[in-house]
Parts: sequence; structure tokens; C-alpha cells
Amino acid sequence: MITVLDDEFKYFAANLSCLSVLHLPYETRCMMVRKAPDCQSIVQYLNYFDIMSCILKIDTPAVEILVMCAFICCVLIYVQITAIIVATYLTPVMKILSVKMHMNEYLAGITLLAFANSFPDMISNLLPIRAQSALYTRTISNCLVIVLLCGGMVCFLKPFKMDGHSTVRDLLFLLMAVELMSYIIHYDDRVSNIESIFLLIVYIIYLIIQVTDLILMRRTIRKLRTEITALRQQPISPARNEKLRNKMAILIDLESNEVMSIRKQDAHFMLHKRSSRLSSSSNIFSTSGRKFERGDVDYVSTRIVLHNKNNTKNQFLWNEFFEKFNPIYGKNWGMLNRCDRIILIARAPLVIITRMIVPEVNYELYKHGWSKLLNCMQIVTTPFFVITAVTSNFSKLYLTWRLSFNMRFACYSMIVTVPAAVFIFFDTRTDIPPPYHFIYICLNAASSFVIVFVCAAEIEVLTTIVGVVFDLSGNLMDITFGALINAILDMLAIYTMTMAGYEKMAFAAIFAGPFFSIIVGMGVPLYFNKKAHQPGSAHFLYGELGDNCYIFMMITVYSTLMWTLTLNFYSRRSVGIYCWVLLFIFLLYAFSIEAKLIHGFGKDPYFPPR
Repeated sequence: MITVLDDEFKYFAANLSCLSVLHLPYETRCMMVRKAPDCQSIVQYLNYFDIMSCILKIDTPAVEILVMCAFICCVLIYVQITAIIVATYLTPVMKILSVKMHMNEYLAGITLLAFANSFPDMISNLLPIRAQSALYTRTISNCLVIVLLCGGMVCFLKPFKMDGHSTVRDLLFLLMAVELMSYIIHYDDRVSNIESIFLLIVYIIYLIIQVTDLILMRRTIRKLRTEITALRQQPISPARNEKLRNKMAILIDLESNEVMSIRKQDAHFMLHKRSSRLSSSSNIFSTSGRKFERGDVDYVSTRIVLHNKNNTKNQFLWNEFFEKFNPIYGKNWGMLNRCDRIILIARAPLVIITRMIVPEVNYELYKHGWSKLLNCMQIVTTPFFVITAVTSNFSKLYLTWRLSFNMRFACYSMIVTVPAAVFIFFDTRTDIPPPYHFIYICLNAASSFVIVFVCAAEIEVLTTIVGVVFDLSGNLMDITFGALINAILDMLAIYTMTMAGYEKMAFAAIFAGPFFSIIVGMGVPLYFNKKAHQPGSAHFLYGELGDNCYIFMMITVYSTLMWTLTLNFYSRRSVGIYCWVLLFIFLLYAFSIEAKLIHGFGKDPYFPPR
């Protein structure tokens, strides 16, 4: 009899969802958390279920609410880390890559910026905790909130003239993506591998069309320049002048979208305490002394502006190292109010941690962000961190409340990285970056994406736990709090690019990012999700609020098409307010359905009588 009960318990524990443990009596949770395999499969680096039940030993609802408040604070910390990574490290690198790859703002927005924004959500869809979640509801709601929140922000902050045909094309592609995903899910009540591959092919076709459009535009520019040169050599006449004016107007409009440049930012070109001291120290570092105006960055000058052959190779080595770690600059501190100073102090530990791991490469900064001693250290620390984080996540070995960090392969990396760091130290100078400084772009991208993945994964687990504890449905969490948190992460990059003068790039990413999330962000997870291949999986993939998200997404796309055509593709502040009002209505509708004040657009389940 005991053996039968033991076997039955093992079967029960093996098939128990860890989220269900949070509804069990407090005294039994610790045992069930450590017995149920799902409690280790759905977590990432920290086992919050074990922390709640076994470490903190929650035994009353009041204590549980306090722990949930602490978890919400952890979510804010993860969001802040992501904000630092995006604003300080990823955004400058995306500008550099865009320039080096000869992209224009639009193409950079629909590729690099859209990928950077949508990458965390795609990784989150691959997590075990989302194996049976409503991916359609979650993804469409995320896209809807991004378009309304971020699109409204760009229109409100920087009204501008958008590229008409590109905007319409992106909106039509987004419309096609929503309809295509709805059709695939409902066609045979499941999603096959062939359908997932077809989605990826659609995205490749999308990229080919965009690149082809850029090539044709540049060919048109070259043709117009040739025609204008020929017209200028013709005798002056009213017909010739009219034709020349028309072609010049077209050429100026096209040239504004031909290539992307790195624009100067006032804040970046204010020498902070270290640079001002260096430039005034008996001309030890020679500077041009000229004031940079707004325009394009001469990144050749910013690289060599502090270089002087008379300097020693290690001039101000340690001062530069320690001041690079100082997140509070003396000059900026005096200009901040009390609230900003508190925020700056609170962010300081996070800034220091990220600077130890992520190299900074920014063409807008003097020496492109080069700090000799710090960069030599990062040659060792960055690969060590990336390899440890990736291998530990794949090994999935837990020491009760945390993941066991697998450092074996990371230690092997030091065989290469330590000699490389020594070579770089003796080969480089403090006043100018080395010719191979571009290598740090790869280290920057690798470490940034790993950190963003870690933060996105932990945010996903924490928000799910908070929703279960407060007895909120998974569907509501997906389309409200989950979508808002995901949109905030995107909004950080969009805001940074908009205020830097790249509003066209930001606006292009607002539509291209959701398109990527629907086609690739769902196509890849559905390919690897075996449960989605089973008949009847459309029910949980689509979700109870799938129709609500679909209808509001259609309203958003069609209304965006209407106002762009009506306003001749000029954005206005009123459009931003309209987007925010529509977002408020969507959220209000979701909460009203949860409170059973109104009925959703979806159909009630029907069971035929026997």
C-alpha cells in the first residue's frame, strides 16, 4: 500500500505545475517545490519558488504580500539594468554598425533596432514557462502596446515628416503578419514545422524587399545627379529651369534618406571632469580647442583628439581607470536636483557592475570610449561572464535556490584572454584607441544580449509569480503588465534614438519590431515547441483574449493608415495623444473583462448535449 501511494505521489509531483504549488498550504510548499521537476524547469538563474517556500518560509498572507513587493522591486532593478545596457552600450553600437554597413536610418531601424528590441521577447517565448502559454495573445498584445505607447511617444516628442511609401509598406506587412498568424493557428487547430519555416521565409522576403528598395533608391539618386548635371549644361530657359527645380526637389528629398550618420549630442561632447583636467594639464593631451556644433560626428577626430606623441603610453592610466568607474561626475552633480541625485546614487551599483562586464564603444565620445586598463580587464572578464552565463543556463543544475554556475569552460577561455590582455596592455596607449578597437564591438554585443536575456527571463518568472499570488489570470497578466513591461524595455531604446535625432529610425522600428516578433518571435518558438504541434493546441496558443487583441490590433493598424494618409505623413502631437487614449481603452477593456463587468469579443465554449 505504501509503495502504491509513493508511486502515485511521484506521478503527481512529476506532472504538477509549479505555479499550482503557490495555491497549496504554506507548510507543504517547500516539500512540493523541491519534489516537482517543473519548479526547476521553468525558472532560470534564481529559483524564486524555493526562495519563497524554503529560504524565507512564508507562512502568512501578509508575509507573502511583502515578498511580492520585494519581487516587484527586483523587476524594477532588472528593467533598470536593461535601460543602462540599451542606452549606454547597445544604442551607440547600433549607430556604428549602421554607418559601417552603409545603411540609411530606415533600414537600420527595421533591422538592427527592431532586432535589438524584439530579441528579449523572442528568447522569452523559448522559455519552458511559456510552453503552454497563449503566445498569440501575448505577442499581439506586446506589439499593440509597443505601437501605441512608443509610436505615440515619438509623435509627441518629435513631430516629423515620415517616408510615405515605407510607412505604408510596413503597416501592410504588419497587417499581413497578424492575419497570417491567425490563419496558421486556426487552419488545422495546431502549428506544424512547415508552417513555422514558412513564417521565417516570409521574414527573409521582407528583408529582401527592404534592401532592394534601398538599392533602387540609391540608383535613382545617381541617375538624378547625372540628369541634373546634364540640365545645368543646357541653355537657360523657363522649361529647363522648371525641370531642374523639380529634379532638385526630388533629389534633396531622396538624399535625406540615403545614408545614416552619427550625429553629435551636446551631452556627449561636454568634457567631464577627467577630460577637462586632462586637456588643461600643461597641454599634456593636445586638443583642438574648438567647440563642436550640432551636425554629424567626425569620428576620426573624436578618435585622435586627445592623442599626442609626446605623451607616455600610460599617461593617467590609473586616474582614467578609477574615473571610468565613477558613475557620478562632479560637473554633472552640481546641475542635478535632489530627485535626480537620489536616482543617480541608486543606479550607481548597477552602472559599476555593467562597466566591469560590457565594453563601451561610442564614436560620439572622445577616444571612442577607450579606457586602456579597463578594456584590458574586459578582454578577460567579458568572455568569462558570457561563457559562464550561457553554459550554466544549458546545464540547468540547481543548488536549491540558485543555478549552479558552470565555470569550467570559462576558465579555459582565460588561456586565450589573459595573454591577449597582456599583449593589448603593452601594445596600446591611453590617449588613443588601438586600430583593433572594433573587436570590442563583438564583446559589447555578446555581453549586452546575454544580460538582456537574463533580465528578460527573470522578469518573466517574477511577473508570473506575482500574478498567480494576487490571483490574476495569466491572460490578464500577458496583455497588461507583461505587455507594458516589454514595451517599456523597447521604449528605452526608442526614446534614446528619438532624442538623439533618429526619429525616422525609431519610428521604422516601431512597426518592424512587432512584425519581427510575430513572424520570427513566434515562428522560432513554435518550431521547437512540441506541444504546439499537437492537435488542439490552437486553444491555448490563441488564448481566451486572442480576439480582443486581434480586434484592437486591427483598429490600431487601420487608424494609423488613416491618419498617416490624412496628414500627408506628417506626425503631430495630437496623434501621440490619440495613441495613448487608444492604449488606455485597450487596458481598461482588459481589466473590465477580468472583473466580469463586460464580455470579451471571444466566443463562449459550447459543449453539445449528449
